[in-house]
Amino acid sequence: MSIPFRLPEIYHGLAEGHGRLHVGEEGLRLEFRVKDAVFGVLKSRVKEVFIPYADIESFELKIGWFRRRLFIHTRSLQLVEDFPGDDDGCIILNVRKSPKDRIREIHSHITLHMSEQKLREIDSWPDSL
Repeated sequence: MSIPFRLPEIYHGLAEGHGRLHVGEEGLRLEFRVKDAVFGVLKSRVKEVFIPYADIESFELKIGWFRRRLFIHTRSLQLVEDFPGDDDGCIILNVRKSPKDRIREIHSHITLHMSEQKLREIDSWPDSL
């Protein structure tokens, strides 16, 4: 499963980013490219960030009248240090070009995978607790 996204203002509006969010069995893979917002000529190479479900603190979907956004809060800043626009371990993805049903389906899959990861963590706890 994957969904296209756009990044909010990067580098104070001097750049824009586009990419795809891929939902896998082990975590989320974010492929993205950044280009200058003035001429649109200068493009970075395609970069990739992988976030395991175990390292996601929370995941939110906000659907408004004019925008649909996904918020991914990570447990570590190191996971997303190469992701543009991230300062505090929170990644914001604008996904307005996708149908609401598709976005909700992606949200459900991610929430399910995160719940399964938490159950695996609980099962691995020692019985002495």
